[in-house]
Amino acid sequence: MENWPFHSNNEAAIIARSDNVAVAKRPIERGSIVRLNGFEIKVAQGMQAGQRFAIRDIKEGELLNQYGWPFGVSRGIGMGEFVSPGLMKRHHSDIRDLAERRLDTLKGVSRFAPPEFADTGRTFDGYLRKGGLAGTRNYYLICPASLCASDVAGKIAITSGAIAHGVAGLDGVVAAAHTEGCGCNDGELIERLITILKNTIMHPNVGGALIVDLGCEKVHGNDLKDALGDIEALGKPVDALSIQASGGTRRSVEKGRKIVLSRLSEVSSTRRSLPLSFLTAGLECGASDSFSGLTANPLIGRAVDRLVSDGGSAILSEVPEMLGAEALLLSRMNAAETVERFVRGIEYYRGLAEALGVSMDGNFVYGNEKGGLLNSALKSLGAVQKGGASEIASFLDYGERIKEQGLSLMNGPGNDLESMTGIVAGGANIILFSTGMGATEGNLIAPVIKISSTTGLFQRMDEDMDFDAGPVIEDAVSLDELSGRLTDFMVEVASGRKTWAERWEKRSFQIWSAGKLSL
Repeated sequence: MENWPFHSNNEAAIIARSDNVAVAKRPIERGSIVRLNGFEIKVAQGMQAGQRFAIRDIKEGELLNQYGWPFGVSRGIGMGEFVSPGLMKRHHSDIRDLAERRLDTLKGVSRFAPPEFADTGRTFDGYLRKGGLAGTRNYYLICPASLCASDVAGKIAITSGAIAHGVAGLDGVVAAAHTEGCGCNDGELIERLITILKNTIMHPNVGGALIVDLGCEKVHGNDLKDALGDIEALGKPVDALSIQASGGTRRSVEKGRKIVLSRLSEVSSTRRSLPLSFLTAGLECGASDSFSGLTANPLIGRAVDRLVSDGGSAILSEVPEMLGAEALLLSRMNAAETVERFVRGIEYYRGLAEALGVSMDGNFVYGNEKGGLLNSALKSLGAVQKGGASEIASFLDYGERIKEQGLSLMNGPGNDLESMTGIVAGGANIILFSTGMGATEGNLIAPVIKISSTTGLFQRMDEDMDFDAGPVIEDAVSLDELSGRLTDFMVEVASGRKTWAERWEKRSFQIWSAGKLSL
């Protein structure tokens, strides 16, 4: 991404040197002459902003390239012709073959070299926790062990939060209400639930927690306490309450409220200056359009490269939005274990789809097509731009805590709420979220920065969008310059500045159930 886009004028843009397809930046009349990268192209049909056209004749059977990678096979497309789904076929690559090629490459001397940025020495004001992690927020968490306790947990959070409002150093009292934990068998479903709840309690954005159970469900408070291990070593107060043992709803809410209020002095904290190595950015996209992969996603990617160079980390999930971009991702893995775990993650998702008899194409929705995307592979190639150009250090299971500094991939769904829940459980203490059509959700305990793909969206939804990526392509502002501004904004948010999702108290928490094909 040295130059992004590779070549652009007022009408259209080519993203990478090897691309044979351009993107219209604004409506182009039929018969117009567009000059791009040495080509003089007569546009064959009228183009709308976000639509794609061939910059040269693309023969039948030839690969269609964007971002420097193939997304389809041409059925025969003339120079200047609108590239439509009917003029292309799928481009299939076997994940095992791609992985074997990458592993063979790693046996030699060809290793991926990530971009390098000078260490800026930047800092943010965060909450230093026991164990060497840092929070960007300070919440008291009410954590129901099962769906049977979720309503009571919510009521405890509401009554306690009203009293705790205004306590210095406390961002709020929140409940991680969910729909799991009873009426199910042992196995992956239970293991995943406990992993997510445990890692959410342990998260550095949580200063204290109250575990609530009904008393007879499949997953109860003792299971969570056992998973947490030595609670004293967490460096935060963690209490438990059972609804049946407490005498029912009213008594449980009152007892819970008293526990919370008795702990607030321990939970309230002060910020201190910390290096960016304490930041882990979760990367998310939702309601993508044709410009998401040209502006907001690569902008996030460049900010991630800067963060990683400063010693920070990032987590990119949404496996359905990696399908079609596997070769690109594999090319940035330097460890055989990472390659192998990535392959297993892709096969897990494909196997789940096959077992349920459904197609992975469900991730490509009407809104994406309406927004100018042509197929799921093109959507994926644009989506993974959020990971920048850094080396991929590891591949994590859903909700697994990050192990390596740098960029990690996570096995997770394309569903925004479920994806963010897993990413935050994995350790992200701030989220960079791109949107082309206007996704608005937030997260229970991590601030979410909404980044619009176009200035038009930023202006139209000015009380939901936090940052405008439109100037990357609309005003010819360089990716480096705008990513520097985004990094500045991220530091401000990490230091306490509220995002729009926080101001509207959008505190989504949704666990991806094992066995559910969530796209």
